[in-house]
Amino acid sequence: MNKLLVCDYDNTFYINDNDIEINKKLVNKFMDLHNTFVIATGRSYLDFYNKLNKYKFKYNYVILNRGTTIIDNNDNILLNVTIDNNIISDIKNDLKILNCENYFCCSGYESRLDFDHNDLTKINVKYKDLDTAMDMVSHINKKYSKYVKAYYVNNFTIEIISNKINKKEAIYYLIKNIGIDKNNVYTIGDGYSDIEMIKEFNRYCMKNSVSLVKEVSINEYDSVSIMIKDILNENI
Repeated sequence: MNKLLVCDYDNTFYINDNDIEINKKLVNKFMDLHNTFVIATGRSYLDFYNKLNKYKFKYNYVILNRGTTIIDNNDNILLNVTIDNNIISDIKNDLKILNCENYFCCSGYESRLDFDHNDLTKINVKYKDLDTAMDMVSHINKKYSKYVKAYYVNNFTIEIISNKINKKEAIYYLIKNIGIDKNNVYTIGDGYSDIEMIKEFNRYCMKNSVSLVKEVSINEYDSVSIMIKDILNENI
């Protein structure tokens, strides 16, 4: 039975240059056995493809911007969920952009936009301290819960996407369209935006994960390569 592995990128598929080279070899074996490999990342199109060009790894699909956009390995957009254009201006005002360190917005293929662009998929804002960032996550989630979901990322940075999508829902969209059973889906990650997808499928995490991710996982790994060996122990 074909398997599908969904893997977060930062601090999961990529920890350091040596680890990613080992992971690449195991992913190649995984895919050679007619399994499907998916990267699910908070990164935008530009940021992901910069890493792809540097490390030259194989994949079948990539889920970008915390779930909003799915692109296949031929660079075709299969899914793109945007934030309601009517609330962008209000969100911008509440984010207190003048007091932040920096910010950018994303669409499907575009990764460094301002708030005046229509059909944004993600808003990224970096603040000066953790308390401000966490307060803003709470504020956005309370005031705009009908429309968006805000996540704390790291380094005092928050990201906002439509509440109609996340990594879990993107995976459901993908497996429905490519015909893979939910029971054959394996997920691994380390951060807050990975919680939904890890809870829903065969659930694993990295040993450096945040505590909430560890609580919903059944096993922890030092490397994605070790996880692949475990789930394909009869083949590798």
